[in-house]
Amino acid sequence: MKNQVYSEFAQYYDMLGWNKFAHICAERLKTFVRFRGSGNETVLDLACGTGELEYRLQRTNLKFTGVDLSWQMLSQARRKTDSVKYIHGDITSIRLNRKYDIVVCFFDSVNHLGGITAIKRLFKTARMHLNKGGYFIFDMLTPDGLADWESLDIRREKDYTVIMNGYYSPEKITAEIRIEGFIKTGKSSFKRFMQKITERSYTIEKIAESLALAGFDDISVSSFNPDEPVESASRWFFVAG
Repeated sequence: MKNQVYSEFAQYYDMLGWNKFAHICAERLKTFVRFRGSGNETVLDLACGTGELEYRLQRTNLKFTGVDLSWQMLSQARRKTDSVKYIHGDITSIRLNRKYDIVVCFFDSVNHLGGITAIKRLFKTARMHLNKGGYFIFDMLTPDGLADWESLDIRREKDYTVIMNGYYSPEKITAEIRIEGFIKTGKSSFKRFMQKITERSYTIEKIAESLALAGFDDISVSSFNPDEPVESASRWFFVAG
């Protein structure tokens, strides 16, 4: 499973509502710095996508740098705000020669990576870019969360129709979703696009071990949804320092 890059799908990403998770993450980050920071932190956003997190927090004093492997996603991000430096690069290996107060990696971007080796490289990258006393914050879909992908969903809206067909392999703890979309381009014309997304999950113990190997010694994990216990959560929320 290789690291996945969104190309044509990037131009429809926000329109289809995939940016909404960033709204939740923006509120989480604001709350985090309110209690643990000064509000003037520098933030490195790994897998920044269309820059929705930066857009939502542009009126704060947080200073962002965004990194993504997709030129098309970065193009969408640059249209939203010109106060953020967006950089094209691989989040598992990029070296920026500067450090940040906070490094984030949201919307199960960790699950997108090709395996535990790539995840370990990501954690090392995050650790190398942190100031002393800084925090690495990320979320992950759990095995239970990936199992929820086993479904067929058809969404019809005024300007588009999207068919999402998902599969889950409990043996590999891997899920795949195939997205077929039809975007209205005229009175009776549509543009078709296809996107396949593959994600994999791991145990909390495996992720904690990988964080420790990268040099993190203060690791906490909670359920992203406070109504779900960690043991049966659909998504985890990690903070490592």
